Amino acid sequence: MKKILLTTVTSILLSSSILGACSNNKTTDEAKPTASSAATMPVVEATSTPEPSATPSMEAQESASPEATDPLTSDRPKTKAFGEQEGGVSGQEGTLGKGDGYSLYVFQGFTLDSQSGRLSLTEDPTYYAEIEHLPAGYDLTALKQQGQTELSAIGKANDHSGELIEHPLGFAELYLQATSDKGIEDYMVWKNQAGEAFLFRIHNPKGDSSNNFAPWVMVSLATLELERN
Repeated sequence: MKKILLTTVTSILLSSSILGACSNNKTTDEAKPTASSAATMPVVEATSTPEPSATPSMEAQESASPEATDPLTSDRPKTKAFGEQEGGVSGQEGTLGKGDGYSLYVFQGFTLDSQSGRLSLTEDPTYYAEIEHLPAGYDLTALKQQGQTELSAIGKANDHSGELIEHPLGFAELYLQATSDKGIEDYMVWKNQAGEAFLFRIHNPKGDSSNNFAPWVMVSLATLELERN
């Protein structure tokens, strides 16, 4: 009886030891990560997203573009036909000429010196008109006094300011004229339709060329315009 009981106790203790060992092995196995689970974890590599290429703004593109026209290039036609003038003077075609910041039509037989601003007869340069652009806010009273002084060397200065009947210029803010046996001198302040003011000194000596000079020099002056930047 004692022998049977001892055998039973021994069997129970041995079973308990085996179960404990198995339990410890299971716990150890659960605590260790498996190689396969580690290998399946995705690896996220830090990659830098390239910056989109900078697209220049429309304003920058426009500023970088070359100018289509020269700063002082006029959009006026290169040539223009002008009809018959007062006194039965036949019409003719004028060619656009450029002075110091302005343009006007120049007719056959005339030469424009862009540096001096002098429009003269090609065959006789003693017939001429000097052109001067007046700045904004010019003093008309002072200009009139200056004109009277300049013309006093020729003769008495007559004032024809205002509307000019059948005249290419149409209206002169100031028009002083002196006449002598040597010819006619004009001193004029004139504005075009855009309100741009010019001073003219016109020298028209007596002579055969006067008829070629007087009609067309006035037509040319009436076409004066400032060039746009």
